Amino acid sequence: MKGNAAVLREPGTELSIEEVEFGELAPDAVLVRIAGVGVCHTGLTAQSGGVPLPLPVVLGHEGAGVVHAVGGAV
Repeated sequence: MKGNAAVLREPGTELSIEEVEFGELAPDAVLVRIAGVGVCHTGLTAQSGGVPLPLPVVLGHEGAGVVHAVGGAV
């Protein structure tokens, strides 16, 4: 499955919109088609390099959307 995401490749740079491929849905996971997302201080701090993260990374934890698929154990 593929979709688009805002990806951070280097601290202190702009996010780039890229096509990404998702792995198989885990039994206890939910796939949400994101309709909107907030930008919080944590994301901005991570983008500037203030939070050590393995790169590349898709930032964001304040999304809202519609459940698209659920794993078998959900």
